[in-house]
Amino acid sequence: MKSRVLNAFEINLARHDNGVHEFNFVLTPDFFECFDNNFVEEGKGKVSLLLDKSDSMMILKFDIAFSVLLTCDLSLEKYAECLSLQKQNIIKFGAKNEEVSDEVSVIEIGTQVLNVAELIYDFASLEIPMKKVHPDLRNEDRSELVYKDENHFNEADQKTKEIDPRWEILKKIKL
Repeated sequence: MKSRVLNAFEINLARHDNGVHEFNFVLTPDFFECFDNNFVEEGKGKVSLLLDKSDSMMILKFDIAFSVLLTCDLSLEKYAECLSLQKQNIIKFGAKNEEVSDEVSVIEIGTQVLNVAELIYDFASLEIPMKKVHPDLRNEDRSELVYKDENHFNEADQKTKEIDPRWEILKKIKL
């Protein structure tokens, strides 16, 4: 089933001429389950992809809107988080497959099919917030959760304290 779900994200490059092409994909809970180390319990959404193909490279512009089921870090209550993002990725044609940077990768010149599922998953999973706070708790003042040091350090207090006589003698030594 994993390969069947991910096959829906394949683009046949040989079938498309140079120019701009538009693709639409649907994200289902099965899509997120296909990947290891999945942070998403349940997710769904839509992806719009503009592929600008030329002889030497392709520019992929992703517009992703999705919602995921997350667990609040404070209340442990589950909630739906709606997220949207726009990303761009450049794919160049070269001698071998390699990732040059986060935004640029190289694929072999003769590649017939491009699967964008992993790119979409990476973009979506990086958009999920590190600190997951339920929407009902976002505007509340949680100052009671912050550690406060009751022993304030003040330079004036330090000067008024009596200095140990042994240290006072050492201060008089000149080197």
